[in-house]
Amino acid sequence: SITNNKSESDNHSKREDLSLKVSKDEKKTITISVIGIFPDFELAAREYEKIHPNITIELKSFSAGGGGMSLLELEQYVKQTTTEVLSGKGPDLFVLNDQSLPIDRYIDKNAFVDLNQYIKKDTSFDKNQYYMNILEHSKINGGLYVLPTHFSLGALFGNQEAISKTGIQIDDSQNWTWSRFAEISKQLKTNGTLDSVMQVTPAGILNPLVFSEENYDRLIDMEKKEAKFDSPFFIDLLKQVKKMYDDDVLSDDYIESETYFTSSPIYSPSDYAMRSAVYNDQNTSIYEFPHSSEKESGFTFSGYDRYAMNANSTVKMEAWDYLKFLLSYDMQIHSERDMFSVNIAANEKAFADLIDGKLENTEGNGGNGGNGGKGGKGGNGGQITVTEESLQPLKQMIAQANVEVRWNEKINTILSEEVSSFFDGQKSAESVADIIQNRVMTYLNE
Repeated sequence: SITNNKSESDNHSKREDLSLKVSKDEKKTITISVIGIFPDFELAAREYEKIHPNITIELKSFSAGGGGMSLLELEQYVKQTTTEVLSGKGPDLFVLNDQSLPIDRYIDKNAFVDLNQYIKKDTSFDKNQYYMNILEHSKINGGLYVLPTHFSLGALFGNQEAISKTGIQIDDSQNWTWSRFAEISKQLKTNGTLDSVMQVTPAGILNPLVFSEENYDRLIDMEKKEAKFDSPFFIDLLKQVKKMYDDDVLSDDYIESETYFTSSPIYSPSDYAMRSAVYNDQNTSIYEFPHSSEKESGFTFSGYDRYAMNANSTVKMEAWDYLKFLLSYDMQIHSERDMFSVNIAANEKAFADLIDGKLENTEGNGGNGGNGGKGGKGGNGGQITVTEESLQPLKQMIAQANVEVRWNEKINTILSEEVSSFFDGQKSAESVADIIQNRVMTYLNE
């Protein structure tokens, strides 16, 4: 619209240091809604108050600890947060880590500030200090309503030794679709000696596909309250994934044997080094998670410690300043989150700390879940040596991360509950797609 273009050019012409607009004397409080109070949150609050004695950071926690919650508690948390967000009252900032929260709905109701307007305007926000590809691809409906301070990556670890023996060259930079992956997998099975190409559940394949940025927008329109799970696109997706199981390209039986690929999240530099060693004794290549269309390329990522600003906050300048503080090098290097930092220098420090330092290989799943060490050799203790060279593929991955996994717990549950009857051969893809469509539409119109 004309207004948007005008306000955008105004923003560029009126760039200024917004930190100068933060109240220096007047007593102000920034309230932050969190699911549970973690050490990171408390440390940041204390450190910010030291620099700004007139500002109080008040953490409003739903649960006493950071531990797990029962389903009932989770339901209450979602209900309470949704009421707060949509009432226009509530805290100044929300930490939206739980996947059950209907974030699309909040954005649809204009409850959050598009933080991109501050990034464009604020001369004290130096884009060169951050992985802007992560922030750029965290946008929803064109706006940065949710700002992650950390992230994880999704990828396929390739057993390079076993792949090399087959003589097959794999290029994941072009046309790396599931049908291409299936073709390559058949060739690996014909030419190679391993029984299984990849061990993964149908949900483990479908979830990243459905919730990747491009597909999510094709299947779900929160604004119009429309879903398209009964479309030929989704039905084909189901059939494509099932064919890979029927052709023995994929297996959902976990057995202690080597595989050509292991699908796995990567949470941090140390986690990457650990998984590389566990899956394939460090003779590892990293491949993009296959895409559903030939146009797509890039690595998937998920944001963590994701902050949203209440559109009705009366301390927006202070809240924005606090977000910049959370992204700062000093705060990020003291984080207890074993995750990638959005701050480049903090991430580079984590790389430097690993290089030539020895990393204890205990069990090999980096303490962050994933699907364990079933994909290869290693995992029996011992030390892992990390070199600058061994970290290069990971650095490249971070630079190419451009597909955010737009998670929605409710839709994920519906998918998980319904797709098994298709993969078990009890129902057709069309009838399962219809059931999913009806359930998602009911949810969207609640």
